[in-house]
Amino acid sequence: MTSLLEKLPSIIILAVLVGIFVTLQSQSKSARLRMWTTAWILVFVQFLTQPFSPREGTFENLFYFINLSALQLASLFFIASLTSFLEDHRKTWTLLAITSLPVILYEAGFSFDWHLRMLDIACLACIFYGPPVFILWLRRRVTVESLLWMPALIAVGTWAIYAAWNYDPSVGFISMLTVGFAMPGLLFWTRLRRWSPGVIISGGGFLLWGAAFPLSMVVSARYPEVQVSDSLWNIPKFFVAFGMILTLLEDKSEVLETANARERRLNQQMQKFASITSRLLTGAEVNSLCNEIALAITETTNFRRAAIVLCSDGKGFYLAGHSGLDDETVAHLEKHCTHLKAEHLNSDIADIRRVGGRLGQNSYLLKQEEAQKYCPMHSSESFVPNPQWQSGYELVVPLQSTHGAYVGWIFLDDPRELDKITPEEMSKIELLSGDLAVTIGNTSLHRQLVRAEKLAAIGQLVAGVAHELNNPLASIVGYSELLGDEITDGPSRQKLDKLSREAQRMKRIIENLLRFARQNSLEKKSANLEALLQDVLSLREYHIRKQGVDIVIDLEPGLPMVALDEDQFKQILLNLLNNSIDALEHSGRKRIFVEAVRHGERVVMRFEDSGPGFIDVNRVFDPFYTTKPVGKGTGLGLSICYGIIKEHGGEIHAVNVQPTGARIVMELPVYSAVPAAAASAS
Repeated sequence: MTSLLEKLPSIIILAVLVGIFVTLQSQSKSARLRMWTTAWILVFVQFLTQPFSPREGTFENLFYFINLSALQLASLFFIASLTSFLEDHRKTWTLLAITSLPVILYEAGFSFDWHLRMLDIACLACIFYGPPVFILWLRRRVTVESLLWMPALIAVGTWAIYAAWNYDPSVGFISMLTVGFAMPGLLFWTRLRRWSPGVIISGGGFLLWGAAFPLSMVVSARYPEVQVSDSLWNIPKFFVAFGMILTLLEDKSEVLETANARERRLNQQMQKFASITSRLLTGAEVNSLCNEIALAITETTNFRRAAIVLCSDGKGFYLAGHSGLDDETVAHLEKHCTHLKAEHLNSDIADIRRVGGRLGQNSYLLKQEEAQKYCPMHSSESFVPNPQWQSGYELVVPLQSTHGAYVGWIFLDDPRELDKITPEEMSKIELLSGDLAVTIGNTSLHRQLVRAEKLAAIGQLVAGVAHELNNPLASIVGYSELLGDEITDGPSRQKLDKLSREAQRMKRIIENLLRFARQNSLEKKSANLEALLQDVLSLREYHIRKQGVDIVIDLEPGLPMVALDEDQFKQILLNLLNNSIDALEHSGRKRIFVEAVRHGERVVMRFEDSGPGFIDVNRVFDPFYTTKPVGKGTGLGLSICYGIIKEHGGEIHAVNVQPTGARIVMELPVYSAVPAAAASAS
């Protein structure tokens, strides 16, 4: 039995090292550290069996088998810890199974002197030929790295098999140990990719550890009189152990440096974003900040290029801001924006959400063929094939205001680091994009409120002017009637009749203006729908004729009286008529169709035009929602109509007509059904 006192220092040192690795593994649950800890436990077992091994008998062979197997298995775990697919547990344990089982069988035959030549050859073939075949099957291609180690491994394996054929298993034993501990030395530099002290000491220690086996065999064979202490052969092991610990400390230091750099970058990002957000919320002009927003994104995030595209008052799109783009790309984007249609904005966003891969809460990854439709930024960057990003990919962040309306989008591409394309990275950009969208929505609301105040002031002015015009008009009407009694025929009578008709027409217009300007309390009574419709049409007769709008009216004969307040229902009809006329402004065929029929205890009235239709039928009745240019609408008209219809116990809804057109459908209770309808509405 080897003297325990001779081995005790090495055993104690290894026990301490194993304790260190176990402690480190409990703090860091990495797959590599777990493999290293397992390997050092096996090395410790190999050392522990040496002083307690009996000198003869079956137990001597058993201890010898444990000694050799533990050392060989430790080398396999070191190799597995440095593979490129370490994080894939299935592949890693498959490789270990391919090599570990043959190693155990080979060591058993070597320790117990089985002398089974074919078993030894089969085991060596699995050990030396199995890993290259497995790696080639995984990668389906030969890499430069593979060309460095595969031929050498196959050559050593062939030599060992040749020796086993000649009944010399010791060559295979030494070959496995040499390759098993030399290969981690090469893989250490390949995987960690740095020339730090820890990597150099560990890699060099492994190479020395692997070289120790053939060197000890040569020394024993050629210089039998030279007695080399076992402690000298064990020095490479301790180099490897201390180098690994130093490598782990270097990794921890690198992680801390990376975390500090990331924290500094996040602080810089938060400061820039907070500065922009505060200016947005204080009412700064959005267009003046878009370039600054794009620049902040490219300076503080993972993306080198950014473009902000906004919707221009529901009519089209424009490039509001950009960063990292060359002049040619900017010109191409500006031209592309002119071809995008505002009425397709919601369907485009829905399409992006459908075909794009969702990355964050509100960001979507588009492939090249999908991105070209919305933002062809034509990146010149090329990327190594990977699952995160391919050349031509674009990230899209839709801009959605607090009212749910989409106002544009932000495009991002050319990431600096592919492994940082994460939801966490996108969350800060999404928050900034949300602030931008809210500010755009608030700016639009502010413009609409100002417009509403102007309209209210105009309404008061119109009422005052109408009152002032009413007095001289009354004189004109009165004197025309008096003159009619004096002039009974002739050309003068025809001119007088024309004057009287126009004066009466002016009187009706002024009465309608006064009626719409008054704030009357709701009064439900029976009203003639046809008469109200004719009043409204006469009020807009000039505009209808000037714009060449063809109005078709189809009212069912004998329609019953409906329960509604005349003034407010005229307001509804006027709003619907105005919306239809505005929608037909750029249409080739200008047609408005008005239909009213009775369905049971309700009168169904349809307003339909041949315009482009509603951009979002789900938001037609939302307050302040409008697609008209600034100065053309407040976004309150249809929401007021909705409220009035509901007050009268009716229903109203909007639909788009194919291929083009919009339709508003109103259901009003007939006069006899007022109590039931009102009750159901409440």
